[in-house]
Amino acid sequence: MTVATSWTSTSGVSAELWPEQQGFLAGGPGRAAEVAVVSLVEAGALRIARNGLVSAVQGLPPRSWTPLQAFVLRSVPRPLGDLVTAAARSPEAQALRQSLIDGGYVRTAGSVRAVRWVRRLLFLGWLGVVLGSIFGDLTFGAGATAFVALIVSATLTSPFVRPLTRRGRSAVRALGAGVVTSQAVPLVAYHGLLGRVGKQFVWQVLGIDPVASSTLRRRRKADGSSGSASCGSGCGSCSSSSCGGSSSSDSGSSSSSDSGSSCGGGGGCGGGGGGD
Repeated sequence: MTVATSWTSTSGVSAELWPEQQGFLAGGPGRAAEVAVVSLVEAGALRIARNGLVSAVQGLPPRSWTPLQAFVLRSVPRPLGDLVTAAARSPEAQALRQSLIDGGYVRTAGSVRAVRWVRRLLFLGWLGVVLGSIFGDLTFGAGATAFVALIVSATLTSPFVRPLTRRGRSAVRALGAGVVTSQAVPLVAYHGLLGRVGKQFVWQVLGIDPVASSTLRRRRKADGSSGSASCGSGCGSCSSSSCGGSSSSDSGSSSSSDSGSSCGGGGGCGGGGGGD
């Protein structure tokens, strides 16, 4: 199975983007954390036991890892869900957000908040004109003009309320257009481990044991995203609208303490096959 395991472009997405950045755009830091874990399993550096405990594979030759991958390797052994949550909250994951802001893929939380406040003020101004035309001396025409101005302003500012820029949304669409089940890393980057491909969850496609997958928890949309309520402060399904349009879900922490034989290694996240 051909899989990107480090800072390489996948699925026709801009060569400037790394798999973890692609995952961050599609689903926030939780998704980026899942990409880091899965890429390490695919590279043979981690294994996932059937009970969900993730541990390092010993005796591998040294190689360079991404900062988020290095954090994951320092954080094992740990249950899969807890590992994803810890990686999503790490400084390394936040550095991914900043890199995407610098690259013009994500807006800062402050800029999104500012636009939202401008839209609120515009609405309040229009409401004041309407009330003035009803109870005061303002004409109906003034209220109608204010309403048209409000609609035009809302339309013009609408793109700037979204955490992802046009470039970021385009990158997510390109990622989704090239996703195939035989490529684990882009599959996880776009859908997340708890996302679905057809009638199967992604963790099933990757061969992760059901007990191991139960350590993952579906996060609320407000949990860990990135910027203002979505891709900027930590988006696990980005705030109001999804970060990039993917209809997938992200995982966070949870628990599992059963012992079990280990799976994983090279092909397939949990010991099973890695897809079609």
